[in-house]
Amino acid sequence: MTRKVLSMWCLVLSAALAFCPLAASAQDKDKKQEEKTGFEGWEEESKDEGQKPGAAPVNRDQRFHPAPAPAPVVKIVPPPVGPAAEEPVSHKGLLPSVDHKYGSLALMGLFQTLFESYMFNDDADNETVGFRFQRARIVLKGHLLSRNLEYFFQGDAGNMASFALDMFLRYKYHGFSLRVGRFLPDFTYMMPRDRAHLDAVNFPVFLTDGAFGVWRQIGFEIGYQANEQFTVKLGVFNGLMYEPTAVNPQLINMQMGSIETGGAVYTNYTDNNKAKDIMLRAAFKPMDTLSLDLNFWLGMPNNAGVDSDNDIVIMGGPGAEYNDGRLHLISEFMFRVISYGDPSDSKSSLALWAHIGYKLQDWLECVFRVEWLEPDMDTDDDMRLRFTAGGHFAVEQDHFAILADLFADIPAQSGNEAFGILVQASLAW
Repeated sequence: MTRKVLSMWCLVLSAALAFCPLAASAQDKDKKQEEKTGFEGWEEESKDEGQKPGAAPVNRDQRFHPAPAPAPVVKIVPPPVGPAAEEPVSHKGLLPSVDHKYGSLALMGLFQTLFESYMFNDDADNETVGFRFQRARIVLKGHLLSRNLEYFFQGDAGNMASFALDMFLRYKYHGFSLRVGRFLPDFTYMMPRDRAHLDAVNFPVFLTDGAFGVWRQIGFEIGYQANEQFTVKLGVFNGLMYEPTAVNPQLINMQMGSIETGGAVYTNYTDNNKAKDIMLRAAFKPMDTLSLDLNFWLGMPNNAGVDSDNDIVIMGGPGAEYNDGRLHLISEFMFRVISYGDPSDSKSSLALWAHIGYKLQDWLECVFRVEWLEPDMDTDDDMRLRFTAGGHFAVEQDHFAILADLFADIPAQSGNEAFGILVQASLAW
């Protein structure tokens, strides 16, 4: 019995001795893995680098604790120029919007209040001072069924003649676009531009007093963007109703309804002109910050007088716009010829304006404009020259701004000079 027990203990001891080397090997392997710190081979590499003649000493802290990677370079995207900048409402909305695959809705708007003071250097030597509510716009926009099909509606609560201003549908597909409805055609730089981004309080004088502006039209506009550099647009509209220097289109094409002016009633939401008006617009962008444009408008309004011959209105001209986000330049030259049937019986007008704006800070921009208008080349002493200088303060990014402009009108006839102060508070939401 004793011999049997002794044999069993010998067997157990032999097994223990056989497994000890394996256990020790496993422990050593685990110990080596635990001792790895990432510095393996460092002495050899350092020795090799130290042996290189003329090699700079290695900073061990930088070698094993490298500096953070440099921040990625953010490319500054310049503001759009030319036709790309001429959206009716292009500012960012403040309110939440609904966006779904088959439809979206954004509620936006624009409030603008103006303080104005005019001083006229004429015989009466009078002065006008007061507040005026310029705009109270409400906008609904988005897409329906497809993101290529957009809708747009704009009304003005401060417009007592008619609330509705713009309403159109637009379809985009592979560089082509089709817009149908009532809207401001893409004619001239400032006519179709967002009213929150006119770059000054007032429109250039040739569009308003000079009657070059065609204002809101009913019709369609086709656009084609061949590439990032070239864009062309064709529009067909109900057009001008009467010769523009006889009845300013701003008075009758601004409203959607029946307007009474000069003792006559005009209705601009029906087809009441003689024929359709045609618009052409071509734009070339040699770089992202520069657009070179050419405008053309052919109007066929009803005869302004008793003459039975057809009236024809042709106007247009070249322009250029540059904007790199800091410096903003715009210039346009426009001509207009109104023919009353007989080539010898016509009226010619010319206009030129240039705008420069420079942002001293993101919240402060200084602007200067010069405008020249010759309403009738055959009439003496009707030339008009306007100088505008101002400072614009972006109180809250692109949404709330205060614009202060000073202007001086210097007509050719002495005694009719005018000086004005305009201060506008603008909230785009």
